[in-house]
Amino acid sequence: MDELDKLREKILDSETFCFYPFLEVSTRPNGAVFPCCYWNDFTTQGFRAEERISDDNTIRTFWNNELVQRVRTDIASEKKVGGCSTCYRDGKSSMRQRSIKEYSNDRDKLQLVKDTLDNNSIAIHTPIKLELKPSNLCNLKCLICNSYDSSQIEKEFKALSKDSGIETKGGSFFRKIDKPGIWEAGFPLEQVSTADWAESAKFWKEVEMFLPNIEVLSFAGGEPTLNPVVHKMIEYCVTNDYAKNITVFVSSNFTNLNAKFLKSMSHFKQFELIASIDAVGEVQEYSRFPSKWKQIQKNFEEAKQYMKHDNIKILVNATVSIFNIFEIHKLLWYIDEQSKLYPYYKEWPFNINLLAYPPHQEIAIIPEKFREPIINELQNYIDNSSMIKQFPELQIKIDLLINQLLKPCNNNDSIEKLNLLKDSLDVLDKHRGVSYKVSIPQLDQIFKDTLV
Repeated sequence: MDELDKLREKILDSETFCFYPFLEVSTRPNGAVFPCCYWNDFTTQGFRAEERISDDNTIRTFWNNELVQRVRTDIASEKKVGGCSTCYRDGKSSMRQRSIKEYSNDRDKLQLVKDTLDNNSIAIHTPIKLELKPSNLCNLKCLICNSYDSSQIEKEFKALSKDSGIETKGGSFFRKIDKPGIWEAGFPLEQVSTADWAESAKFWKEVEMFLPNIEVLSFAGGEPTLNPVVHKMIEYCVTNDYAKNITVFVSSNFTNLNAKFLKSMSHFKQFELIASIDAVGEVQEYSRFPSKWKQIQKNFEEAKQYMKHDNIKILVNATVSIFNIFEIHKLLWYIDEQSKLYPYYKEWPFNINLLAYPPHQEIAIIPEKFREPIINELQNYIDNSSMIKQFPELQIKIDLLINQLLKPCNNNDSIEKLNLLKDSLDVLDKHRGVSYKVSIPQLDQIFKDTLV
């Protein structure tokens, strides 16, 4: 067994190691840069607002700075870091585990990790995986989102403050924070992005330098299909013959697809459209307002026609929250039927993520007496789904949901968060002209049964 084999064995047994900080740079809409796309700790590791792309702070300066070096060393030494908490929670179904599955048999990547750790400095000068969120430009106001990632939510928060007389302060999600009626309503405006940094000549000069070595490009938002920067970069890769060596991931709400965008997919080594769909029908339209289910279905059908190309895939990615958990089984069955009708699915076509934030939207706050029907529907899907048989990895994700629902509920904490949720929905529903009582009657029943 040589040194790389030993390193591989160590990685496979590790409870903290992840390949992504050795390979990836991830940007946020305001130009902030982090070690990976799932990084969720913006303070304790030192990645603050000053770590943004600017004239003096580029992706290259971030790529090997002291903070990132420390993250790489810590995760390789079995030290847990705050930014990886979501992956620690998700266990076998986490992005961390996905990185190990993807790269642990790649000796080039193992050698890169070894050389990096030996020298306490990244062994290559540019990242090979680049995840970009060029701005918060979006056409939806999803309940699980915030002004940081949605320009429409940013506008809505301004309108709420003006039209409803709601006093707001900087935060992350719309919610009441004290008795006098002061609400959090998104990030402070100075932190909300335009696409200026992604349109700068300096950024594009860096990108042009990176692209010959880039293996993976990932776009999220906002809604990337609306963003001119995304279209420009895809076109640049095709025109300059980089596309054939690059795998592209585009996370889209599937409300906006066009023929030019779809046709460009065939030029890439692999192109994966990740459809952020949380439910079917009315629940989808309520939780990802103001999306229309019929339009999503139409775009989904159109996109699937391109899956005849071996290099093109569609993955449905659902974020499970208190809004869609009661009917998540309907989405599972919908995708199950699609896999029968379109036999182009060669790999796992459905991913489930547990909502990590905010706490008053997590499924953990559902009182225990309302959980059994959810568990029964999920178990029925496991027992009878053809997709489970074809893609057993899916059961790991569903088991994660079931296990979360089997955990005891902290009643006092749950009541506090349910009150917070009801207060926020009452305000938003009135402003939007919708009603959770109609769209998610189970939630209304919980409020009536639990809250005094």
